[in-house]
Amino acid sequence: MSFLDDVRRCLDRPEGSSWALSGLGAHRKTLLDALEALEARGEPEEKIERLHDVWSDKLGAFVQEMRRLLEGGLAFGVSASELHALVDVALRRRLGLSDSAGSRTRDRELDRLSSEVLFSIQRPERTPSLWPERYALEVRALRRAEGETLLTPIGRLVLGLPERDAVRWLLAVEVAQSRGPSDPWRLSRAAAARLIAARRLRVFWYGSESWPAHPQSLDRLAALGLLSFEDEAEEALTTYELTENGAELLAEVASGDTPMVLLAGALIQDETAAVLGRIRAATALIQRESAAFAMTRHARMVAHEIRNALVPVREAIDDLFAALARDGRAALVDRHGATITGGVDRIFRFMTEMAQVVERAGPPPEPFDIAAAIEDALAALAEELGRVALFDRPRFLPPVRGRRDRFVLAIVDLLRNAARARDDRPAVIRVAAELDRDGAIVVTVDDDGPGVPPEYRKAIFAPGFSLRPGGTGQGLALVREVARAELGGEAHCEESPLGGARFVLRLPVDAGRSAA
Repeated sequence: MSFLDDVRRCLDRPEGSSWALSGLGAHRKTLLDALEALEARGEPEEKIERLHDVWSDKLGAFVQEMRRLLEGGLAFGVSASELHALVDVALRRRLGLSDSAGSRTRDRELDRLSSEVLFSIQRPERTPSLWPERYALEVRALRRAEGETLLTPIGRLVLGLPERDAVRWLLAVEVAQSRGPSDPWRLSRAAAARLIAARRLRVFWYGSESWPAHPQSLDRLAALGLLSFEDEAEEALTTYELTENGAELLAEVASGDTPMVLLAGALIQDETAAVLGRIRAATALIQRESAAFAMTRHARMVAHEIRNALVPVREAIDDLFAALARDGRAALVDRHGATITGGVDRIFRFMTEMAQVVERAGPPPEPFDIAAAIEDALAALAEELGRVALFDRPRFLPPVRGRRDRFVLAIVDLLRNAARARDDRPAVIRVAAELDRDGAIVVTVDDDGPGVPPEYRKAIFAPGFSLRPGGTGQGLALVREVARAELGGEAHCEESPLGGARFVLRLPVDAGRSAA
């Protein structure tokens, strides 16, 4: 089982369940009771003193590693109290007391596991970085609150991403929180750059001057499959070498702010705000809108707009290269073509990754005010639309349930679509929202353009379909996705009383709030 698997196992537990770290004090008492038993048995004082010193240093690592191994085998599926008891038996047996787990077979397995654990933690300051629970707390994937250990949005992403992206996310979280190269729990950007520059390095176990990062961080990178290593015990040194995957992922975090690093920074701000909110009585000091919410909404809009702008650019580049080739200038295309198209494709990949990352960390569905969201969309396009967009805000509408930021983005697309309906003058746009006879909310966006022919009124919502030259066909597809899949409603197009097109969203109200 990999270190990532261990981290995911400790994250994927019911809310409020007890994590191993909370029981360390009880295991400490077991250690002291065992040493007193040895003392009562007449063991030499120097032996008791030596055991006390050694085990005081290694107890935490021993408990964490024993719990991990036991949960994957001998103690699979047992209760927390039974697991705790097995660790205590293993500890007392290592100290020379005649405890038993209930059978000779269980005792032999406990002895084997405890020997394996002791062997793995014998080098100073190495194994602590591989304590999954402690690591999850350090990088804020878990949070302690009122006696409980809770999963944070950072932790939910670790569980939700594919394996390679989960490792990439952990690196981004570490870099966003790092306190420098000496931080044992979080890799710094400078350390990542040094590892990339060196590729292969030999470091001595004693003396920090030769280490590009804290030894715990190097061990953790190795456990994540980003470094390979070989110990040379006689010379007390380790040779580390970047794996292919490690070279790529470390290069990302060393190069600057990636979408994941930016998202990590926003979520860390939210975690800080949550902690401050519990400490301070004046919660007004905390921002009204979370950093992650604002960043998610902004990043999605940016990604959407840039990708839309790049589609016609990419098509124009292909047409230009084809024309140059026909004119006998193929050599010019060969010399510059790959650089140009590669750069555009790289921007596409970057924006696609940004859109995917922020989507996973976006705010959960919640009740929101339709009218206020429409006003946000109008404000976002104030300069572009001028004063031609009219909206008579209704005095009251019940809330709907969904992703408010996604609804705002859908309205932005409808407004922009309406604004482009006329070429000769600014289009007249009217937005309305009201309850229909069945109690659903109906949002309409009208314009006075040429309208949409009846035969195309369904097709225009299909991804990639567009009636406008240079259009991408993604905007209205997003509108239908938000209305149907996210808000549980419907979207359609019909003729407008203004003479152009009317786009209609019919959305159910939030049943829990409307019935209150």
